[in-house]
Amino acid sequence: MQSEKLGEPRRLVIDESSFSFHDIGDTEAEYALDDFNDLLSEILHSGVIVAKFSCCLDIECRAGLPLYKLLYEQAAAIDAETLRRCSALLDRCADWDDDVDDVPTTCEVADKQVESWSLGYAMMRSSTHFMACLVCSTAGRQGVLTVSAGDSSAEIYFLVETSGLVEYWQLTLSRENVEVENFFSIATHAFPRLAFHSELDFRKFRGGYEEVYDWVVQTLAVLNNHLGQSFETRKGVRHLIQRDMASHGLEISPESSQTHKNKKATSQRVVEYNHELHSCEWHAKRLWDTDRIHFTTPGSLSDGRTLIGIFVDHLDT
Repeated sequence: MQSEKLGEPRRLVIDESSFSFHDIGDTEAEYALDDFNDLLSEILHSGVIVAKFSCCLDIECRAGLPLYKLLYEQAAAIDAETLRRCSALLDRCADWDDDVDDVPTTCEVADKQVESWSLGYAMMRSSTHFMACLVCSTAGRQGVLTVSAGDSSAEIYFLVETSGLVEYWQLTLSRENVEVENFFSIATHAFPRLAFHSELDFRKFRGGYEEVYDWVVQTLAVLNNHLGQSFETRKGVRHLIQRDMASHGLEISPESSQTHKNKKATSQRVVEYNHELHSCEWHAKRLWDTDRIHFTTPGSLSDGRTLIGIFVDHLDT
């Protein structure tokens, strides 16, 4: 059931106004561009499409200096490789304005008026999607901020460094009811410490997709963000790990000794992943009698991730 492609290619856009270096020295601008390049490179490498305003290279980054001259003619004392890398990465981005009209261009964010086509576009898209804008750090915008234009406003996530990507994708899942065919595509980015078995299927829960959605997102977030550290700190002591997870609002447990004595029940908890067998003996439960997410202990995979192996209403015990 899992989808391999991210079904919403225009969730992430580049805010061209953040290339304003009017009051910024070359050294600071170079550091900001280096961080921007790292961020954009990682996103594109992950297979996510990033969109830009088609005329973004025409914006003035300094008085009388459009961005294209800075990048292609290296019209500043900024490292040439930094500029070349930025131009090459921008060339790999799609244009969002091919078929979009009536975008507000004067926006207010963080108590400042900003002229930006892409901010206006992101605000328009926010009615159905939790949008993110990639910005240079020198713009002074980071995290969730309210953007307004006229009588309209929306919360947008401003990405400055790669460290913000996990938070953005987790917020995307928690703020939206992502369509089921796109869920795992986004979950892969939101939960990098987890691996997802190819046969996970929401239809195997007793509850419907909308009914189990919030619980699944919360479960995966807690497992991704806290399980590995808990296992390491608690040295695998089960009741202490359970207490740690309960403090984050998640009830998990390993299989009982009775289940381990039942060969049929034990075999139901074993899955094949990358040509190896893995026991998913830990599970989270939505209700006392139904809907389980079974997973391995942290580090069970060769790359150190936890395998989310089974979605099910209930297994034999």
